[in-house]
Amino acid sequence: MYLIFRVAILLGFVLFSGFSAASDPEIEIKQMLNFLADEWTEGDMDSIRGHIHRDFVLITSDGVRTREQRLNELEIVMAPGKDHGELSYSNIQVKPLTEDYVLAYGRSQLKFKDGTELSSVFSSVYVNTPFGWRVILTHN
Repeated sequence: MYLIFRVAILLGFVLFSGFSAASDPEIEIKQMLNFLADEWTEGDMDSIRGHIHRDFVLITSDGVRTREQRLNELEIVMAPGKDHGELSYSNIQVKPLTEDYVLAYGRSQLKFKDGTELSSVFSSVYVNTPFGWRVILTHN
């Protein structure tokens, strides 16, 4: 009986620990952004494409772009031989909107080989899908 009780407590602890870490949108979004930054730096367009929801919209001072338009722009930026920079994120804040949507905002930085840097603030809305969190709206 004592062994069963210990196993049940251990199992409960493991399940609870795994569940709480795996279901924390703040942790998941921050990890995903770090992964995305690595994939950007590596030039992995397939991974970047998978990060963007099919209904994605980008809003900038130049106007609104659909997922397809944004991916076409990124294909040009990520063309072989081009310096697309090293991407990083900082000061990331994540706020739940509903059970399936979160708002993330912070700063993004691109550092290029010639020493120049681009920095901007962004806000993004993420939707929880069966395949994980996907960005559905970004404002730069």
